[in-house]
Amino acid sequence: MRLRHAILALGVPTLMATGCGASDSDGDTTATGGTTATGGTASSGGTASSGGTANSGGTANSGGMTSSGGTASSGGTANAGGTTSSGGTTSTGGAISTGGTRNSGGTTNSGGTRNSGGTTNSGGTTNSGGTTNSGGTTNSGGTTGTGGSCKRGIAANTAPGPAFFPGITWWYNWAIGKSGGNTGIEFVPMMWGGSSVNSAIPSGSEFLLTFNEPNFKEQSNLTAAQAAALWPTLEPKAKAMNIPIVGPGMNFCGPAANCNGTNPYQYLKDFFAACQGCQVDYVAVHWYNCDLPSLRDYLEPGGNLEGFEQFGKPIWLTEFSCNGSASIAQQEAFMRVAIPYLENNPHVFRYSWFSAGPIPNARLINADGSPNALGNVYKDLPQNCP
Repeated sequence: MRLRHAILALGVPTLMATGCGASDSDGDTTATGGTTATGGTASSGGTASSGGTANSGGTANSGGMTSSGGTASSGGTANAGGTTSSGGTTSTGGAISTGGTRNSGGTTNSGGTRNSGGTTNSGGTTNSGGTTNSGGTTNSGGTTGTGGSCKRGIAANTAPGPAFFPGITWWYNWAIGKSGGNTGIEFVPMMWGGSSVNSAIPSGSEFLLTFNEPNFKEQSNLTAAQAAALWPTLEPKAKAMNIPIVGPGMNFCGPAANCNGTNPYQYLKDFFAACQGCQVDYVAVHWYNCDLPSLRDYLEPGGNLEGFEQFGKPIWLTEFSCNGSASIAQQEAFMRVAIPYLENNPHVFRYSWFSAGPIPNARLINADGSPNALGNVYKDLPQNCP
C-alpha cells in the first residue's frame, strides 16, 4: 500500500496542505510540491529521497514565521500506514504524518480563533481519570486496563528488543498481531480499519487501539458515522476480554478532497454524537512538528486550537516525532523537550514515538531490534514510573 504524508494548516479562512510521497512495496516514489496559501500561512514542500523512501515531509510555516490575519494554523496530517494482509488484517507500515501545527521553529501564530463547543458533558460514565464524553453526547466507559502507569512506547514495524526495557514498556505496529518474537514488552493490538473489526483480539492484550486516521481516505477511510456503525462489532470483543478501548487515531487532514473531514476535533464530535452509549475509554492523536508550544496547544484547551482535553478522556499520543525534513539532531532536540511535558501532563495516559521508514531520521530501532543512538536517548530519558 502506498504510504503518504501531508501537512495541514487550517487558517481563517485559508486551508492549505502539502505532501510528499513515500515508498510503497515495489520502491516507487511519488511527490507533490509544496504550495503556498494566502492568509498568512505558507508551507514548504517535502522531498522524496532516492531508494523509494520519503524521508522529508513538508514543514508548516518553517523558518520561525508568524502567521498573521487571525489564522490559527493547526497540526499536520498523518497517515499511518500499514499494508493489508490476507484475511483482512492490517499489518505493517506505519504512520507518516508530517508537519504539525502552527509554525515550526517554536513560533506561535498571531491572533487566531478558537472554536467553542465540545464542552464536557455532565453525563456519561466516568472512565479512568474521571472521563466523560464531550459535545453533549453520553459515552460509556469501560475498564481502565492493567498496563501500569509507565507511559513510554514505540510505534514501529520492528519489534523493540529486550534492551529497550524497562525504558519502553509497550509498542504497537498498526496491526492486530505483533511482528517478531516475544520481547517481554507489552504489545498493543490495533483494529486498523473496517476490515479489521472481525479479527480476534490476541489473548493477554491489555488495551485495544482502533481505526488509524479514519478521516484520511488513504488510510482507514471511514466517515465518523461509518466508524460509529462499526463500533458494535469491535466493542463486544474488547468487553469479553475486559479491556479498555482507545478511540480512532486522529490528526488534521488535507487537502479536503482527500479527507473525510479535515478537522480531527470535529470528527470526534461527530463520532461521539453518532456513537452514543459506545465504550470509548481514551482518545488517540498523532503529531509531527518540532514545536513544543504547538504540541501543547494541540492537546490543551485555551489556545488557538481546541485541544483534545475537551473530550474528557485520557489521551494516547500514538504517533509523534518531527516531520521528515528534520535531521537526527533536530529529532533528538524535540524529543528532549516534548517528553518531559508528556511525562508530566496528567491528561496524557501513554505516548509512542514514530519509528518507521517514512521518517528515517526518527527511527529508534535497528534491524535486529536493538536501540540505535536515538533509541538509547529515548529509552533513557527520565520518566515518572512507580
